[in-house]
Amino acid sequence: MTIQRALVTAVFAFCALIPAAAAATAGITLAEYRQQLAELEQKLELVTGHPEEAAPVLTTLPDIVDVSTGSGEVTINYQHLKNDLAAFAKGDAQKRPELLRQMQSYVQSLAREAAAYEKSDIDGAAAERNLKEVLARREFRKVHGQDPRERLLAKIYYWLARLLNKVGRPGKATYNVIQVLVWIFIAGVVLALLLWTAKRLWHREEESGAREIIPFAPSARNWRSWLAEARESAARQDWRNAIHLAYWAGISFLESGGAWKPNRARTPREYLRLLSSRNPRHPALSALTRKFEIVWYGHRSAVEEDFRETLGRLEELGCR
Repeated sequence: MTIQRALVTAVFAFCALIPAAAAATAGITLAEYRQQLAELEQKLELVTGHPEEAAPVLTTLPDIVDVSTGSGEVTINYQHLKNDLAAFAKGDAQKRPELLRQMQSYVQSLAREAAAYEKSDIDGAAAERNLKEVLARREFRKVHGQDPRERLLAKIYYWLARLLNKVGRPGKATYNVIQVLVWIFIAGVVLALLLWTAKRLWHREEESGAREIIPFAPSARNWRSWLAEARESAARQDWRNAIHLAYWAGISFLESGGAWKPNRARTPREYLRLLSSRNPRHPALSALTRKFEIVWYGHRSAVEEDFRETLGRLEELGCR
């Protein structure tokens, strides 16, 4: 369980890291921020008649953007807008007009506030009060009032974004290369987790298989003796025990013929795997094993027809 938890933690840690690192952008000027909003308004106009264009806008829009102003840096959170874009792309036609109106209104309000901030000549105290009013709104809730842990994570993501910008040739191509490498690593972790889980499940199935320990190897008792006792149980209409004894008659017959080395601690499935699938007797043993497991280990009721079917399988093995 420790290995599995470690692998799962690694997968989720990387999945959380990649979007945040890619979405974080270096600081831009207030003029660049206004240009970004103007381009965003144009894209939303295009989305009006082409809803399929919402997905590309969503993927290119960063989660946050740092705007450099004369009084410091302001962090703008686009997550609320991205959520509306995602809902617009997946929503039905009736809800889209209202969602589009909300998004356009939101972007326009940001543009107005940016223009007002740029032209404003109010003193520092008044500017700080205005900024606090803006950040108190719902869309900036994640920016305002973060706890120390969130602030630390934001700084780490921002530092990673700056670091990725410096690796190789700056630009979108660099991010694509880094993302491909990291996703390859994630795919490797996921594949290792799947293989480890499959291996665990396979061994668990083998370990949980019912194991019937008999005091001697099946071939130590002649298969005819097993079969005779099976017929006696059938005469008493004890069909479950009759099928149980008939199965061991088949195993004794094959073991006596050298199909495998005697071992009293094998499970029915282990006996079946010891007989090559190319062996003409394999289908008969497979059907015999399945019937025996269902009736004996599965505690299913059995009838005379089940016992007759078992006898037929024994004849196919050569028990005549």
